[in-house]
Parts: sequence; structure tokens; C-alpha cells
Amino acid sequence: MEKISLKNIYDEDVEIEIVDNQNDATFITHSGTFHADEVMASVILLNKFGSMKIYRCNKPTNFNAFVYDVGFKEFDHHAIDFDKTRPNGIKYASCGLVWEKFGKDIIKKLNIESIDSFFESIDKNLIMDIDRDDNGQTLGVDLPIKVQSIPNLIANFNPTWDDLSCETTNFLKAILFANEIFNNLIKNMISKEKARKVVEEKINESKEGILVLDKYMPWKDIVLSSSNPKASEIIYAVFPSKREGYNVVATPVSPGSFDVKKPFPKKWAGKEEEELQKLSGVDTITFCHKNLFICACKTFDDAIKIAKISLKD
Repeated sequence: MEKISLKNIYDEDVEIEIVDNQNDATFITHSGTFHADEVMASVILLNKFGSMKIYRCNKPTNFNAFVYDVGFKEFDHHAIDFDKTRPNGIKYASCGLVWEKFGKDIIKKLNIESIDSFFESIDKNLIMDIDRDDNGQTLGVDLPIKVQSIPNLIANFNPTWDDLSCETTNFLKAILFANEIFNNLIKNMISKEKARKVVEEKINESKEGILVLDKYMPWKDIVLSSSNPKASEIIYAVFPSKREGYNVVATPVSPGSFDVKKPFPKKWAGKEEEELQKLSGVDTITFCHKNLFICACKTFDDAIKIAKISLKD
């Protein structure tokens, strides 16, 4: 038997123990090569039910335990007639089935206001890609590189063919890794929800297409999704830099895009310090990215000046 201790999303101490007898198990999943599917499903179940005693096999007989990704029951997607699919075409795997069943229960304990949208965001940003990979659906992106997705990274915890490491030990290591991914994603999304209230207030206070924030916080997606008519007018955001001084950042045309609504003046591209100060007429400007989506300066007044010059350019 092997055991690990870890923290769930509520910062509670929980344990996962791999047992040698399936009659001692509270949870059963398949043995052999493990995948992100049952590994992340284990993390979700840990947050729903607490500490787990897991038995790994390919022919479960103890159906008093919670059986997943094996056994052809409710939380196994391998049955020949199983074809549960999301509206966007991504098929469900066991991880998605477990999240669909228990995700909102987990979120409710976090006191999230918009449970449905939070649930969908986790599905979109984490669960769907795990399900997609486990079902062999491609991303449809043809790049000359290997995209290192979460399923790939978790799969790399499996022992290699010439490694005599204990598979159980590696399975538990993969769960520890997946647990960190899950916890960090949830914490970041909770933080973003807190930012939404602040950013919406600042959108309402914005003038001349300039959003001013007292500190850095996620703002781009909030501005782009806001129902406030003033949000569509925001071209630049100004906020204190984590390095020092202030940043002026251009609003993207869509979430995740590197294209912006209005780039900074072309002649500023890649320039720094004195040369940029002469070109722009801004005394404390220190940097403009070569792709014209961010500028830096030393004072708040100059940050506003950068934005206003760029709006008129």
C-alpha cells in the first residue's frame, strides 16, 4: 500500500491510499498505463468526497466502491454504444462525466456567485481538453511542434519501458501534479471573478477610451465581455507596473488575440529610453514593444499622455 497527503481546493488535508484488495477500496479505476482522464477525475472526486482508498484493476467486482473509467458503468466512456458529446463536438470521457456530475457541488462550497458560468469555464479551460485527448480527437492545429498539453504532461509520469519504477508511485505523483493544476486554476478563476467587480466599476469611470486601474488585475476578457456600452470604447488600459512605474496596454480585438484595437504609433516600435522620449515627446516613457501593444513609463501622468497621443495618432 502507498499513500500521499495533499490539500484539496478548500485547503483541507486529505489522503489518497492505493490499496491491495478491492474490497477495501472506496474508489476503483483501471490499472496499467494511466492517463489524464482518470488522474484528473481522481482529483475531482477527492474534492467532492474527501480522502480516497483507490484500487486499480481492469475487472472490478466491488461495485459498492465508486468505479470510474473502467467497468462500463455510469462513469466509464468505453462502452461500444457510449457517444455522449458536447454541443461543440468534444466527446465526454470519464473526467468530463465526473465533472458534469459533481462539479457544481464543488463550486457551491466555494461561495461562487455565478455557479453555472464558473462550471462552464472549468469545463472549457481544463476538462474538455482532457476528454478530447482521451477520445483521440485532434485539435485541428497543424504546427511543426509537439504541443505540450496537460494530458501529455500527465502521461509523462508513466514509467518508461526501461524504467523499473513502481507504477503506483508514479500514479500518485501524477495525482499530486494534477491536483496542483486543478487548485491553481480554481484559485485563478476565483481571483478573476473578484477582479470583474472592480474592472466593471472602472469601466463605468473610464474616460476617452482609457481604463485606469489602481493595480494590475485581469482586465482584457472582462472588458471584452462586459455589457457596459463604455467597455467597447476602451482602447487602452493604464495601471502600475509590477517592475516600477506604469504600463499602458492596448485592448485586444478578441480574447486571447495578439491583434489590438489600436496599436501605439508605428515609429515607437521597439524603441527605448532617450530615443523613444524624443520620438514621442513623453518625458518618462522607457519602452514600447516592437509589436506595439504595450508601453512603459515612470509616472501616471505620462501613462495617460501616452494613451492620449496614441488615440490621436
